[in-house]
Amino acid sequence: MNVIVTRPEDVAKSFCQLLTKKGYSVIKIPCLEIRYKKVKINLDNYDIIAFTSPRGVKGLYLNLSEDEREKVKEKIIACIGEKTAKKVEELFKKSPEIVPSEYRAEKLLEEIKKVEGKILIPTTRATRDVLRVLHPTYIYVYESLEPENLKEKVLSLKNLDTFIITFTSGLIAENFLKYVDEELKKKIEENYIIAIGPVTAERVKRFGLNPIVAKKYTIEGILEAIERVK
Repeated sequence: MNVIVTRPEDVAKSFCQLLTKKGYSVIKIPCLEIRYKKVKINLDNYDIIAFTSPRGVKGLYLNLSEDEREKVKEKIIACIGEKTAKKVEELFKKSPEIVPSEYRAEKLLEEIKKVEGKILIPTTRATRDVLRVLHPTYIYVYESLEPENLKEKVLSLKNLDTFIITFTSGLIAENFLKYVDEELKKKIEENYIIAIGPVTAERVKRFGLNPIVAKKYTIEGILEAIERVK
């Protein structure tokens, strides 16, 4: 079975390795290109740092000096899910105080509401703005860009008979699906789309397609879903 991996190149490797070990044929069509940015940050102005992706963690880390990285340990750290939390532990050597049981921005919002303080969110302009009600400060530590020649790569799937398309974010799904024509759409309907969670699934449904939603909103959850439908 062919599995289409649409994650950015910088984070696709581990997923591709998992799929290959399971005997799947991996086809990479990256639908985002990540570019980290240099920004000015004064951590003294904030009590809470909320991360909505591992890239936000890395983006902040790259912008801080060694002394400033130590200051991060003094803050309340909130993470949207376990992958983001692991990135905090890896880079900042600190376990986050807040990680919701369900990996969604809405659940992260519920947990952060329980604490007080000024909030910093290192992210990208393309992020879902669910946390805006908390009046946080956003710093854009990376850009989410569309790779070149994406349309041609998407339409090349017409040459395949069977495949499973995997989407790990709404933006990735949108970048991919906007290039799907009627011929390819019909072929997709005869195969499978697996979305990492309900938010991503909703973006897919806007294009008239019905994805399978992973039970656990992680790469491992997507792999479990693939195993169920193969």
